[in-house]
Amino acid sequence: MIMRPFALHVLWMLVLALPQLHAIADQNSAAQMPVARVTNDRDADLIRELIRRGDFETAERLIRSGLRSATPISDAYARQTVWLSELETARRRTIDNFENEDILAAQQPIAELITAYPEHPRRLFLESQQIAVELAAAEHDLLAIMVNPGDTDRGDRALRRLTDAAAKSESLSKAVAEEKTRLNSQTSMSPSVMAMLGDLTRLEQETQVQIVQIKLMETELFPAGSNDRLAAATAALQSADQALTRLPSECQARNEVERLRVVALLRSEDFERARRAFDELAREVSPESDARVRALDIQIDLHSNRQTDAIKKLNAFYGKQPSQAPLSIEMDLVRLESLLTRKDTNQNGAGDWMDAIGNRHGAYGRRRAETIAIGSLRSQSGDASADGTGNRMDPSIIAAQGRQYLRDGNPLRAAQLLASAAMTESNPDHAIQRSLEAAAAFVAAKQPSDAADILAGVAKLKPTGNGAAAAHLQAVLLKTQNKPAASEIEAMLRTTITMWPDSEHAPQAGNWLIKLLSADMRIVEAAEVATELGLDHYETALEHWRRAFRERDPADQSELTTRMQQAFASLMDEADVAVRYRQFAAYFFDRDALNDLPESAASESYSETLLQFRLRGKQATELPAPPADALDDTVARLMQDGRQNASLRSKIASQIESWPQPSGHSLAKAERQIWLGKIEDAKATIEALVKDSASPGAIIRTAATLFGSSEHTDARRESIQWWDRLAAGLPVGSDDWHQAKIESIRAIKQLGDAEQAQQRARYILLTRPPTAPDLRRQYQDLQ
Repeated sequence: MIMRPFALHVLWMLVLALPQLHAIADQNSAAQMPVARVTNDRDADLIRELIRRGDFETAERLIRSGLRSATPISDAYARQTVWLSELETARRRTIDNFENEDILAAQQPIAELITAYPEHPRRLFLESQQIAVELAAAEHDLLAIMVNPGDTDRGDRALRRLTDAAAKSESLSKAVAEEKTRLNSQTSMSPSVMAMLGDLTRLEQETQVQIVQIKLMETELFPAGSNDRLAAATAALQSADQALTRLPSECQARNEVERLRVVALLRSEDFERARRAFDELAREVSPESDARVRALDIQIDLHSNRQTDAIKKLNAFYGKQPSQAPLSIEMDLVRLESLLTRKDTNQNGAGDWMDAIGNRHGAYGRRRAETIAIGSLRSQSGDASADGTGNRMDPSIIAAQGRQYLRDGNPLRAAQLLASAAMTESNPDHAIQRSLEAAAAFVAAKQPSDAADILAGVAKLKPTGNGAAAAHLQAVLLKTQNKPAASEIEAMLRTTITMWPDSEHAPQAGNWLIKLLSADMRIVEAAEVATELGLDHYETALEHWRRAFRERDPADQSELTTRMQQAFASLMDEADVAVRYRQFAAYFFDRDALNDLPESAASESYSETLLQFRLRGKQATELPAPPADALDDTVARLMQDGRQNASLRSKIASQIESWPQPSGHSLAKAERQIWLGKIEDAKATIEALVKDSASPGAIIRTAATLFGSSEHTDARRESIQWWDRLAAGLPVGSDDWHQAKIESIRAIKQLGDAEQAQQRARYILLTRPPTAPDLRRQYQDLQ
């Protein structure tokens, strides 16, 4: 249970309201005075009650009237200023997000007074109210993240605010001590100085309490039972022990630290020690006189499985009309906790009591009640024994609270509660339905990313729920509104496909995913997704595989073939798929992969004719010209076969050259001419290409390579000319120039003229030696 920040300003507001009580005070008596007393100041009580009821306008009118009747440097003006800051803080407790600007707005009355009067007598007390505003904002964040633990930004902000408040509290404590030292050093002690010393002593004690309280609030950043929560509770316990060493043996602040120490033991789940520590506290503070101590007693009973004792104590406080009982947020929340854990829980009663808490304590009380209910839901949903029977809270209570917020025009809070109900709902169908409600509320609150998260989260948590696949795909659509990384959308789409492969939404997700992958040039992955889903009866898949084979480097064909084989492995029992796969392979698989194709009935298709031609190799009979729509793929495939197997080149080149060819020249045509030994024709073809090219260097390099890879001596001799021609067009001495020269010398050596090769290599090393070690080594190898 979150502890409400201890009201530092309450103490000194009372001091300011009743200065005559302190005129005769001394330091020792100040140590005995209560830190948080019940005021007998009518105005203070009225303002506080108006704020509690949410009647902010009336409270503000009264406060501003008081400000007009007082001088700024007076205690009365400072008191009214603190009330105004408290009022502005209370206003911001009613909104969903206590922003940093809201902190400044609530602190503004204090800041303006301090700026105008830097030496104000109550400056330290004013500064304590500024810290109180920051703690209220931090607590607001804590209440939010307990409802929505996934809000890491809010959690980080809460931690920063608590850390900052702790540092300021420590600084304030030192400043108070220094001011006390200064006052004590005065030679004469006037009644006003004595009164101020008494006030400062109480402020110093309150600050010690606040430091412990901040440490205790940090425990709420972590889930109950987690190691992080245990560590935070241990730190709070140590802070309490340290504060006790600084406080007098008998003062209200010490009792408050003792109470917080018991709470820290509860948070660390050491219930036996908590009971022993409580018993010691009860000897100093009677539970009958302090509702907070009374609530702590009952809370220990609840956590120690002493439900009967807890109920008895609650009945003694609330009687037959709980809504008429004395106001105590701590007692009201403990009663709610008891209602939620009773085996005979009347769930309507728990919901009604949450409404009553809202009526009794306003928006702040309602939020705290909601966090307890949600915490109960989560603990039960995580308990293996909570199987829907016996003592289990119904998420519909939280959902009902959420719908009420929606009716009240607060869609964000509605969304948060509906999301909690959805995440803890055991019935899959109900969980999906509640997630849709939550998402709609998040969208209304202009938070589509949160809407996406709840839809996706619940769908994955309850994948069998009616509409789970649709909800998850809708989550992807919502997520795109915030322009997330493509990888995030991709992951979500893959989840839709993987978790609901047989749903009508899997193909929709697949088509979307394929577009993403294609746009990112991940064609093979797109083909694999299309194959997995069988889109358009595999036509989409085959089209992407065609594109992949056409665009991939020939060196990668083997890996590509393996991936396609794996993708189709489980589909070969489908006759139609097997036939289409075999037809595809005829055009795109290397020859060594053709023997593993599925058997096929006799076919008169051209693809089967091509397949048989390729399988037979040199023994193959003539291959007829392919249909126009298959000409490019057929030529490309056969040319690749020739490049991989020199013994097939002549046959393949003769075959292709016998078919109708498109007009113009191409390097592939020149390559076939080289295969056929038509060197002059090849030179003419390449020269025509060089003449028409804006970048002839690349064509010359390819030509040199083609001639050099031929088995014909004339072609290899021709390659020397082309390498030299390439070098002539390059900057002399550049790496590319040297590489062209090396290839030329290598061709000379391969033709058997080792002496000429040696002379060329030696000459270049003497006249134009390369700077790159690798190039120098290649020249040396050719000598």
